[in-house]
Amino acid sequence: MKICFINPPYGVFAEELDAPFNLMYLAAVAEKCGWEASIVDMRIMDEPLPEADVYGVTSTSPQWPDMLILSDRLASEFEDSLKIVGGPHISAMPNDFKTSSFDIAVLGEGEIPLERILNAKSFDLPTTITGELIKDLDSISFPARHLVNWSRYKRGIFWGKEKLADAVSIISSRGCPFNCVFCGSHVVFGRRVRFRSPENVVSEMKHVISIMGYRGFNFHDDTFCINRGRVFALCTEFLKLKKFNVVWRCLSRVDTIDEELLKVMADTGCKEIILGVESGSNEILKNLNKGTTAKQNLKAMRLVKESDIQLKVGIIVGSPGETWETVEETEELLKTYPPNFWNVSCFTPFPGSYAWSYPEKLGIKILTRNLRDYSMVGKNWRGTVVVETEKMSKADIELARDRLIDLLLDISPP
Repeated sequence: MKICFINPPYGVFAEELDAPFNLMYLAAVAEKCGWEASIVDMRIMDEPLPEADVYGVTSTSPQWPDMLILSDRLASEFEDSLKIVGGPHISAMPNDFKTSSFDIAVLGEGEIPLERILNAKSFDLPTTITGELIKDLDSISFPARHLVNWSRYKRGIFWGKEKLADAVSIISSRGCPFNCVFCGSHVVFGRRVRFRSPENVVSEMKHVISIMGYRGFNFHDDTFCINRGRVFALCTEFLKLKKFNVVWRCLSRVDTIDEELLKVMADTGCKEIILGVESGSNEILKNLNKGTTAKQNLKAMRLVKESDIQLKVGIIVGSPGETWETVEETEELLKTYPPNFWNVSCFTPFPGSYAWSYPEKLGIKILTRNLRDYSMVGKNWRGTVVVETEKMSKADIELARDRLIDLLLDISPP
């Protein structure tokens, strides 16, 4: 029996930095069940697809309009095959399943439902299946990276403009306990953080090194440093990879790092940490329900700048309550500790987030719910503006976005 996993085209995000990580996990489940699996990461909508008994398709919200077109294509070309849809969008908006041509929608984590579907004696199954949160992440098979053509992908670990190593995606935990109004990751992974053991993580890294020859790792954890003791334990295990000259990068919050932790991370190959700074304004951080302060932002940025790790910051413009004064506060923060790398995003109320469901409570106006227009970061770093605040129009936010980007291009050129 054959199963084909599909990642639809991703519009402006189609930089091909990372292979479809989630589908590699699901493909590993299929192979464990004795199925022949393949992965198609689509560049264009009419890309040829292999024949299969089952098609499993993932979709984020910006991909959903094209997903509907793809579902009709699958229904037409592969009428007798089972078609399954999963991913962040359908998990956040399960009723959208009714507008598609899929047979089954899987909400949340997909590994357990997929195994049950593939092991079923027939495909006479419920049309909507809610996945269980996997308690023991060590029990999951490593992603089926052998099904991917890695020459397509450009992710690397850099020092300045020098690429130190090609990199693969890896994750050591799932779930995030925080409640930022712009985030909907909880609809898939929940709010309780579940950790893989450090030994299991390093076992996967060794596997990648031995099979692929890659020594760069891009950690996808929502908050890599959320458990300080565990980071020390991970870094102790990373020392076992010292002879391979492993390098890595991760994402974390500003209130989870300190000087000692950064030193240990740097000593074990961490070359870049991405901090969700978002804003230099306490008012904006409060409106985002970020749980951090501008003072914490500055301290964390300083600590990283003084360490042997490069600093990347994530900034959001057009947040609830944004004004020209709060934009200026963010500009001052960036000037104080210019980052090595950066990302300026437009505030985007994705399905599953508090902002999508309750914009009026945040004092924002959603200008369109056409998901094709939702691009936090677009070409030339300039994402689309789909909201207005009480004090800033769409044109104001576009101007503020460009002003912040121009500032960063001046103080931290790419």
